[in-house]
Amino acid sequence: MSVEVLNRQRKVRLDLGRLKTALRAAVEAAGVAEAEVDLLLVSDRAIRILNREWRGLDRPTDCLSFPSADGDVPGRPGPRHLGDIAISVERALAQGIERARPGTPRDRALEHEVVHLFVHSLLHLLGHDHETAAEARRMRAAARRIARRVSARLRDD
Repeated sequence: MSVEVLNRQRKVRLDLGRLKTALRAAVEAAGVAEAEVDLLLVSDRAIRILNREWRGLDRPTDCLSFPSADGDVPGRPGPRHLGDIAISVERALAQGIERARPGTPRDRALEHEVVHLFVHSLLHLLGHDHETAAEARRMRAAARRIARRVSARLRDD
């Protein structure tokens, strides 16, 4: 299993070692331990460009998922590449601070939100969606299940 993390932003510092541990735990908890996922950490400006280019929406967003065509090739040797995920670290920091319990350190709020957005995007790569109420419930339940396993893994490390 591989989670490649490319940090292409410079505004917000991250503990990439701890983050990679959490992301790998998320991939394992999602039941795709043999899969490959690439994560691109970017600025609001960069994700706005991606959002405009790929979705036709000229505004920043928190995360984007780009499923890989490789994931559907039967008999392809090696790990299955699920796709790429882009996360705006600036937006993750703001959302993480907003959602965190009072007193949560800034770096932990950021880490939690990046993992949350990664899990959300990973579920999209795995075919989940939230267009209907039923789909949204299933996706939230899957995200909660993965989050519990990731939290347990981080406590053990």
